[in-house]
Amino acid sequence: MAFTHSEAKVLGALSVLDGAQEMTARQISRATGLPDTSIHRALLRLSRSGLAMATPRGTARWRSTDRGRLAIARSVYREYTA
Repeated sequence: MAFTHSEAKVLGALSVLDGAQEMTARQISRATGLPDTSIHRALLRLSRSGLAMATPRGTARWRSTDRGRLAIARSVYREYTA
Protein backbone atom coordinates (compact mmCIF):
# COMPACT_ATOMS: atom_id res chain seq x y z
CA MET A 1 0.00 0.00 0.00
CA ALA A 2 1.40 3.38 -0.95
CA PHE A 3 0.87 6.12 1.61
CA THR A 4 0.08 9.75 1.02
CA HIS A 5 2.50 12.23 2.57
CA SER A 6 0.07 12.84 5.47
CA GLU A 7 -0.50 9.14 6.09
CA ALA A 8 3.22 8.44 6.14
CA LYS A 9 3.86 11.30 8.58
CA VAL A 10 1.04 10.19 10.89
CA LEU A 11 2.02 6.52 10.81
CA GLY A 12 5.67 7.47 11.28
CA ALA A 13 4.80 9.48 14.40
CA LEU A 14 2.75 6.60 15.80
CA SER A 15 5.31 3.93 14.97
CA VAL A 16 8.05 5.40 17.15
CA LEU A 17 5.91 4.90 20.26
CA ASP A 18 6.37 1.74 22.29
CA GLY A 19 3.46 -0.71 22.42
CA ALA A 20 1.81 0.87 25.48
CA GLN A 21 1.99 4.51 24.36
CA GLU A 22 -0.69 6.38 22.46
CA MET A 23 -1.17 9.85 20.99
CA THR A 24 -4.16 12.13 20.60
CA ALA A 25 -4.86 13.79 17.25
CA ARG A 26 -3.61 17.07 18.74
CA GLN A 27 -0.30 15.46 19.79
CA ILE A 28 0.07 13.96 16.31
CA SER A 29 -0.58 17.39 14.80
CA ARG A 30 2.15 18.95 16.95
CA ALA A 31 4.59 16.15 16.13
CA THR A 32 4.00 16.26 12.38
CA GLY A 33 3.08 19.88 11.72
CA LEU A 34 0.03 18.77 9.74
CA PRO A 35 -3.37 20.49 10.04
CA ASP A 36 -6.17 18.74 11.93
CA THR A 37 -8.13 17.90 8.78
CA SER A 38 -5.13 16.07 7.30
CA ILE A 39 -4.57 14.21 10.57
CA HIS A 40 -8.19 13.06 10.79
CA ARG A 41 -8.31 11.99 7.15
CA ALA A 42 -5.06 10.03 7.51
CA LEU A 43 -6.19 8.37 10.75
CA LEU A 44 -9.48 7.35 9.17
CA ARG A 45 -7.77 5.72 6.19
CA LEU A 46 -5.06 4.09 8.35
CA SER A 47 -7.64 2.68 10.77
CA ARG A 48 -9.76 1.31 7.92
CA SER A 49 -6.66 -0.41 6.57
CA GLY A 50 -5.82 -1.93 9.96
CA LEU A 51 -2.57 0.03 10.26
CA ALA A 52 -3.61 2.26 13.17
CA MET A 53 -6.23 1.91 15.86
CA ALA A 54 -8.06 4.15 18.27
CA THR A 55 -8.10 3.37 21.96
CA PRO A 56 -11.20 5.12 23.29
CA ARG A 57 -10.45 6.50 26.73
CA GLY A 58 -12.10 9.88 27.00
CA THR A 59 -10.35 11.68 24.18
CA ALA A 60 -9.54 9.17 21.46
CA ARG A 61 -5.92 8.11 21.48
CA TRP A 62 -4.21 6.43 18.60
CA ARG A 63 -1.46 3.90 18.13
CA SER A 64 0.08 1.96 15.32
CA THR A 65 -0.74 -1.71 14.92
CA ASP A 66 1.99 -4.29 14.39
CA ARG A 67 1.04 -4.31 10.73
CA GLY A 68 1.35 -0.52 10.60
CA ARG A 69 4.83 -0.59 12.15
CA LEU A 70 5.93 -3.16 9.57
CA ALA A 71 4.51 -1.11 6.69
CA ILE A 72 6.18 2.16 7.71
CA ALA A 73 9.50 0.39 8.41
CA ARG A 74 10.03 -0.20 4.67
CA SER A 75 13.08 1.64 3.39
CA VAL A 76 11.05 3.91 1.11
CA TYR A 77 9.45 5.48 4.23
CA ARG A 78 12.64 5.75 6.32
CA GLU A 79 12.49 9.58 6.42
CA TYR A 80 9.12 9.43 8.22
CA THR A 81 10.34 7.36 11.16
CA ALA A 82 13.42 9.38 12.07
